[in-house]
Amino acid sequence: MARSTTSMKKKSYTRYSDAYRQEALALADRIGVAAAARELGIHSSQLYQWRSKVQQQQDTSGESGHWQRKTLA
Repeated sequence: MARSTTSMKKKSYTRYSDAYRQEALALADRIGVAAAARELGIHSSQLYQWRSKVQQQQDTSGESGHWQRKTLA
């Protein structure tokens, strides 16, 4: 049985600036995640990941009380 090896190419990753991410999330809020992803040429899951990361950062920066105030009011 012969074994063949294929050369593995490195995957290239695109780094997006914080400003680009903010604009992309703002666009997603306006026209929806799927439409924004199509327009920007990225996967919708990328927008969801960015949104989740922003929410986690807000929660850890002391805005977790915002949720409690909102639900109690």
